[in-house]
Amino acid sequence: MVSALVEGTSAGPLALRRGFLATPDVPRQGRLIVEAQTLQWELPQSTVDDAVLVASELLTNAVRATPNAPISLRLALVEEGLRIGVWDSSPERPKTSAPDLRMPTQRIPDNASDPGGWGLGIIASLSKHYGCRPEHEGKCVWAVLGIEPSHENGVSP
Repeated sequence: MVSALVEGTSAGPLALRRGFLATPDVPRQGRLIVEAQTLQWELPQSTVDDAVLVASELLTNAVRATPNAPISLRLALVEEGLRIGVWDSSPERPKTSAPDLRMPTQRIPDNASDPGGWGLGIIASLSKHYGCRPEHEGKCVWAVLGIEPSHENGVSP
């Protein structure tokens, strides 16, 4: 982990930023950080689970785009929900690709490379909206998740 910054008010932190070097372990670290922070903010478990997955996908893309370079993870509670962003130094926008869902015609070796292509689709399906913007000689890919009210014991108000 490279750096950490938490911003907030007297009511508590409303935003978190963590810096990393883009290594294969970063998505796992990011998942733990996102889970801990969203639980601290007392978000509903469904939002926590979605945030962990979205952050993992964003961080994985950043690690693949800029191995061993600085990247940062940002979380913020905003009026429209939970904003998750990941900055990296590559100006290249992530590409949406359609994974090959055809049944293989022959055995796939255990050491075959992962075809990828699911990340942005997962992010799109879990978020209210997402995007990519140029920022500081690189880009920030972000998503906003809605926060549904939690219902104690399955009973709605």
